[in-house]
Amino acid sequence: MLVHKDIIIRIIFSFIFFAITFRVLGPIFFSFIKKKLPGQYGQENDIDQLIKRQKERLRSQYGLQGDIQSSQQQVIQKKETMSDGPQTLIPREIHKIFKETQWGGGEFLKEIQLEISKNFSYTMADSKVNAFILLCEKRKYLRFLTTDNQSSTLALKNFLVTMLLLLLLVDEVKERQFYILDKIAKKLAISSTELALAVQLKILMTIAHQKNLKDNRVFSEILIINQFSEETIKEAVEIIAQKEANLWAKNSSQLFEELTLALNYASVLSPIPKIKNKKDISTACEILGITIDQNTEEIKKAYKKIALVKHPDKILSQKLPKALEQKAIENFNSIQEAYEVIIALKK
Repeated sequence: MLVHKDIIIRIIFSFIFFAITFRVLGPIFFSFIKKKLPGQYGQENDIDQLIKRQKERLRSQYGLQGDIQSSQQQVIQKKETMSDGPQTLIPREIHKIFKETQWGGGEFLKEIQLEISKNFSYTMADSKVNAFILLCEKRKYLRFLTTDNQSSTLALKNFLVTMLLLLLLVDEVKERQFYILDKIAKKLAISSTELALAVQLKILMTIAHQKNLKDNRVFSEILIINQFSEETIKEAVEIIAQKEANLWAKNSSQLFEELTLALNYASVLSPIPKIKNKKDISTACEILGITIDQNTEEIKKAYKKIALVKHPDKILSQKLPKALEQKAIENFNSIQEAYEVIIALKK
């Protein structure tokens, strides 16, 4: 009898063990089997998963956080918050842009690509433009536009093209790798270094209004923008966008018109090579932009052209900041020295 009782107890404990094991591991096992069976899917099919991964990659590329909205959540809402203030009605044009972007591509994206390609001979990848519009949606950049401009497809295109160019330029200056910056500089007939310094100046002058930056940082001859935090640069870009958004909406070239002051300063800061000695002909020719084979008249003409632009009297008449005045004089002295070295050789 005792033997029978022991067997019964063992059977009961075995049953309890198997029940607990099945309870814990059973769902995991059946879930694994279900995924392996052909034709068995969860609530999302393969296409949904593919779209979700693409959108997550784009959002991750531009630092966007948060879960991707489901297809049911993508229904256009009647009202959204466009600023930190009260809710405002979102124009149909903006809803359309954002709805197209959520699924990738769209006619508006193609228009932005075409505008950049036509004006700057620069091809933008679909994924990059798509991610940019997602970024604009996340950071609510379109709130800077007036109601009329928010309702105009042309104004929206001009603003978004300009905003994209500014973000690209800032990124390239930070990384010191010029692609579209080179093409824009060529279009503006200035050096890439000069344009890069102008973009940096615009950002740093904006930061200087918010923080106590010394002049030697704002008016640096080298690119130092990468020394500032991502958040600081982001704030500066948003301040610029808020101030100039409705100008950009008129024409994307307005960005470069608004860069005029920074470009004037950058022309002073743009580094001029230093002549090592009185026989350093190669550096002297580089400064004047000539070759030693050119005749004296051509050399004089080149000197007068650059001297007219860089002459201290003309530069100082622009009422430059004190930090730039001495630099302007030093640069002109280098130009004059280069001319004297070349003329001495020609005699």
